[in-house]
Amino acid sequence: MRQDKRLVGRLLAILMCGLAMAACGSRVQVALPKKPAHAQLARIVPARPSIRQIVIASYEGYWQATNQAIDSRDAAAATTILTGHVPGSAVPALVNGMRMIWRRGDVAFGAPVFHIIGVRMTGARTAAVHDCIDLSHTGFQNRKTGQIIGGLGQSHDYLITTLVLEHGQWLVTGAIPVVQSCSY
Repeated sequence: MRQDKRLVGRLLAILMCGLAMAACGSRVQVALPKKPAHAQLARIVPARPSIRQIVIASYEGYWQATNQAIDSRDAAAATTILTGHVPGSAVPALVNGMRMIWRRGDVAFGAPVFHIIGVRMTGARTAAVHDCIDLSHTGFQNRKTGQIIGGLGQSHDYLITTLVLEHGQWLVTGAIPVVQSCSY
């Protein structure tokens, strides 16, 4: 009797599995509601970045472009990379400075960590970024040996960087280190 119950239980389990598998493989068609003819997707217009956000992006982009220009090890490439980040009149002097770095066999090392305190509009087409920048892991590295040559600054350097709006782009025009304590 006990064996009969076990056999019935097994057969019942096999039957249930078979039914479940058959249900998974069956083609049941469900009618979807009709889409109204006038239905359209809602048009989502992305929010425009604020002037402050654009100035910060330009400031941070300048640092990235400078590293890329140094790493290019080529005056023409560096000129192209820097264009759009600094005024055209500043590019030759920057590239000449990079030539000295290239002659030493150095490349850029690391990247700054930004701690932007504020952005001030100093005129209709000028701005100043106040940054408690961390330059402690930024500097130069010998390309062949991998040896770190030097850093650009400390972990809490108060820096005011000026930008000007030219032809629709915010360009970095200068940076002034400030002797002031930084906290973030």
